[in-house]
Amino acid sequence: MAKSTVKTRAIVLHTIKYGDSSLVVKMFTEDAGMQSFMVKGVYGKKSKMKAAMFQNMTLLEIVADVGNDSLGFVKELSLSHCYKTIPFDIKKTTIMIFISELLSKSISESETDTELFNFIYDSMIWLDEATSSYANFPLFFSMQLSKYLGFFPNIDTYSEGLCFDLLDGNFKKWNNDIYQIDAELSKIFFLISRQSLLKDTYTDSAATRLYDLNSRRKLLDAIVTYYKLHADNVREIKSVEVLREVF
Repeated sequence: MAKSTVKTRAIVLHTIKYGDSSLVVKMFTEDAGMQSFMVKGVYGKKSKMKAAMFQNMTLLEIVADVGNDSLGFVKELSLSHCYKTIPFDIKKTTIMIFISELLSKSISESETDTELFNFIYDSMIWLDEATSSYANFPLFFSMQLSKYLGFFPNIDTYSEGLCFDLLDGNFKKWNNDIYQIDAELSKIFFLISRQSLLKDTYTDSAATRLYDLNSRRKLLDAIVTYYKLHADNVREIKSVEVLREVF
């Protein structure tokens, strides 16, 4: 397939330094899906493309050549949205590192998915503008993301006292299975999943305010395990340990 030039919004997911002055940058783009690009000369004093513009989850607008199995080439770029709070807030920065790793490992297709792109893009802007009540953001984001990836939990099977089975995605009676979580945590898992279906997913509510630190950490671990079981390329999420410590 011949390369074609596209102008598109893009979200930086992962960056690797290549040689002394170049980067290989993995981006999720609005019009070309997941793409990897070679960006040269980012450390040069006269370069218009600086390495700082390729931090995790940076929202860009790019003009680039894409199309075949080789690395794409970025011709032009600019910030699509300039973060106002995230670079100066250690909790938000840690969330972004976790989100970028989760996305980088769980999205493998290069096909265009505008709905998924808009979900990620709008979620990052919400986080940047949030002034409080965003501690549960990684939980809500991860569960909502699972809808787009095709393994959202079957919350219709929930009733009080049932336990969620991370392997088959259903709520059932406790049978001491290795992948079941207890009834108390399963109830929170259900509430988080149900909330993630709402238009105002990230808006604080009476239910989300009840989650204490210990429950939040346990739920985060359960969600990461859920991804390991259902997303083909997720073997581990290294940044989850830092996220657990920060929160």
